[in-house]
Amino acid sequence: MEENTTERDSDKDCLLFEFSSEPLLPCFHVQVSLTQFCNWFLLTDVLKRLKMSSRIFRARYPHLEVVSLSRAELWRQVSVSQVSSASASPYRGNNKEEEDKEEEEEGLVDLVRCVPELQRLLGSSIHIIQEDEEEEEEEEETLTNTGKPHSR
Repeated sequence: MEENTTERDSDKDCLLFEFSSEPLLPCFHVQVSLTQFCNWFLLTDVLKRLKMSSRIFRARYPHLEVVSLSRAELWRQVSVSQVSSASASPYRGNNKEEEDKEEEEEGLVDLVRCVPELQRLLGSSIHIIQEDEEEEEEEEETLTNTGKPHSR
């Protein structure tokens, strides 16, 4: 499994850009255990995008982490998130579906950990710009722009 650059260099500032020709799937920053607080996709969203069943997904990608969390707990964590919005809610429905939501809250929802490999499978390309790279580019510009003017 690839190590996430932002986890490896957590003390360095970086910018992460995700590009895709498809709309990006909602990603939820939730805590699934005492030690795991990271980004997760709803497994159902991933399966729809990849057009495969849960059984096939788990057989093809056993190294991708899938966890279950109660719908109520997921909703609680998403609702207090500073990036929470109605469009990012795991309950993207109208009022009629809201009634069904109360019945479903007792159930479990499967989440799959957001890692670069999965993002590539979903059609995204990830570009990370480290603080050091920006400084190096600025230094290179300074060096190339400090020369004397050239005349022909």
